Amino acid sequence: MSSIWKVGIAVGALFLSLLIAFLIWYHVWVSFIDNYELGFTYNRFSGKIEVLNHTGWVVRNPWEYGVHKIDLRPYQLSISANSRVLNAKLVRFNPAGLATFIEWHGRDAGDSVSELKEILKCYAFDRADGKDCPFLTVLQELAPGQGITKPQTDEKN
Repeated sequence: MSSIWKVGIAVGALFLSLLIAFLIWYHVWVSFIDNYELGFTYNRFSGKIEVLNHTGWVVRNPWEYGVHKIDLRPYQLSISANSRVLNAKLVRFNPAGLATFIEWHGRDAGDSVSELKEILKCYAFDRADGKDCPFLTVLQELAPGQGITKPQTDEKN
């Protein structure tokens, strides 16, 4: 085997090992917060929660910090029976109530959108209509028959 082949194999092995190391580092240390998400970090040593003031790439030590995000887009939640919507509301997560949300449901409860929607649905349709819940904002309530107008009859007798 010539020395050029040996150098080529060494360079290829070095490149491959650097690529694998980069992919492991990226998967473990780097998170991405989108522009419609609220990002926050949890310090595992002190228990402190810090809201991130920017979106985009977040690089944190995975042994010390947990990076979480909550979707801030509005969702239409409904209660239905027999394929008929009985009541519907347009709701959104309120970032001002983040501390209460984490206290009541844990820091990773909002990581899944389906889980977040179920939590918001429970508070949106409770007795107080979510008014006693600081992390819920009800944007609009859609009642059955809302927006349906009665047909006008032409009375020319």
